[in-house]
Amino acid sequence: MRLACAVLVCALLSGCTGGTAGDGSPPPRRGAPGTAAPSTSAPAAAASPSEGCGKRAADGRGTFGGRSYLLKLPAGYGRSPAPLIVDLHGLHSTAFQQALYSRVANAGAARGFIVVEPGGAPGRAGWKLPGMPGGSADVAYVGELLDHLESTLCVDRSREYATGFSNGAGLAMALVCGLRGRLAGVGAVAGSNLARPCADAPPTRILAFHGTADRIVPYGGGEPFGGDRSRIPAWMRPADGAFALPSVTALAGGWARALGCGAGERSRPASRIVRLSHPGCEGGARVELYTVNGGGHTWPGSFPIGDAGETTDQIDATKIILDAFAAAR
Repeated sequence: MRLACAVLVCALLSGCTGGTAGDGSPPPRRGAPGTAAPSTSAPAAAASPSEGCGKRAADGRGTFGGRSYLLKLPAGYGRSPAPLIVDLHGLHSTAFQQALYSRVANAGAARGFIVVEPGGAPGRAGWKLPGMPGGSADVAYVGELLDHLESTLCVDRSREYATGFSNGAGLAMALVCGLRGRLAGVGAVAGSNLARPCADAPPTRILAFHGTADRIVPYGGGEPFGGDRSRIPAWMRPADGAFALPSVTALAGGWARALGCGAGERSRPASRIVRLSHPGCEGGARVELYTVNGGGHTWPGSFPIGDAGETTDQIDATKIILDAFAAAR
C-alpha cells in the first residue's frame, strides 16, 4: 500500500516564487477568528450557518468555474452547520493525490469537517500566487469556490480553513491576506515562504511545517529547485524576475509581526522537531512553525514520495493542523 501511494503522489514536488499577498482579492467577509479550548472534534457552539443548510449533498466530485473538486462530508452531515477545509495540492499533482498524501479528507471528515480538494485551472496543474503575472487569479477563485460551497452545503461560515502542500501551501498562505479575514486558520506544509504577509494581516491561526533539507522550496531561502529554473513553469515565474525566496523562519517572524504577536517561544516536541510558537497575537491568532531537522520536501506523518527527501514520523502534521482548526474560530 505504501508503494502504491508513493507512485500515485510521486508528482507532488513543486516550487514557486514569493510575492506580496492580498492583491485583487474579494471584499472583506466575516469577523476575526478567536480562540477556544482545544478539542478532539470541531466545536459546534455559536455557528454561523450558510444559505446551503437544508439542501441535500453527497460525497464525490463536483465542478465549479470550469474546474473540478473532490468533496468529503462528515458523518451526520446536515444536523448542524459544519466547519470546512479547502485542501490544496502541489504543482503537477491532483486533488486525488492530495487527498491520499495529506489524509486531510478522511481525517478531517472523521473530526466533523467538510473537506474540499479543488484542482488547478485547465492547462496548469498548480496555483498562481501573488507576485506572478495574474497572481490574484487563484486567490479570487478560492473565494468564489467558498461562496459556491456555502450556497450548496451547510457550512459554518465562522470556521473556514485552508491547508496545502508546497505550491498549495503557498496559496493557502496567500489566502490569509487575499481573503481578508474569511479564514479562521491555515496549515501550510513545505511552502509557507512562497507568499508573504501583508501589513494589516487579519487575525488567523497559522501553522507551518518545513524540513531543513528541503531541496525544492529551500528552508533557508534562495532559489527553488536548487536554482534549476527550467523546472519552474513559464506561467509561474515572478513578474519582477526575482526568484529568491525568504527563509521560512524570516517569514514566520514576518507573520508574527503582522499579526501583533508576542516573542517566539521554542520547544522540542520530538528529538528532530523544533516548534516555534508566537502566542499573544491580536484577535486570538497564533503563529506556529514546526521545523523538521533533516526533513525533505514532504508532509510530516505521511508516506515517503520519490526523491523528495526524508519524511518524519515523529509528528503528524495532519493531526496537529486538525487539532488547531478545532480550536480556532
